[in-house]
Amino acid sequence: MPEPVLTIGLMMAGYAAASALSRPSSAVSQEAAAVRRNASSVVERAEESVALYGPKNLALSELSALASECSCQDWDGYGAESLNPSALRLAQDIIRSLPDGMQMPSVSIEPDGCVSLDWMPSRVRTFTLSAGKSDRLPYAWIDGTDRGHAVAKFVDGQLPSRILQEIKRICANDASLRAA
Repeated sequence: MPEPVLTIGLMMAGYAAASALSRPSSAVSQEAAAVRRNASSVVERAEESVALYGPKNLALSELSALASECSCQDWDGYGAESLNPSALRLAQDIIRSLPDGMQMPSVSIEPDGCVSLDWMPSRVRTFTLSAGKSDRLPYAWIDGTDRGHAVAKFVDGQLPSRILQEIKRICANDASLRAA
């Protein structure tokens, strides 16, 4: 009988493969479309399980609820654009790519139709990433009096290591900040 850890590991490897197959690609045949649809179905079912997918499930659910609310023009009453489908897919892919155990972001929809992913462990430590219509990821951070912003690319379903490092740094429990 397979060990539970091995079974879960194989299931997650299968999930990773299905996730890769579910992404839009240059393949245009009917067979490719069928593979993409079926892989998307497997990914959706896996992500519905809090036991298998944990906090990512909750973040994706929150994003899905916001997407429903912001799917039409002027959803905020101030002329906001509807949520851009490319921005929604990119935000979902970013959440899926976050390492297990990493704090999940708060999500919000911006008036330009993009998605904002925010890590805010305190009022003086924040990291914000914007998922838009392309693979370019503008981001900004505040860490006490230190501030900055930059742009990186989301390539092959992976967040650049510098973004992951910055999120981890901002979210870290730094005793020296509490003592100051």
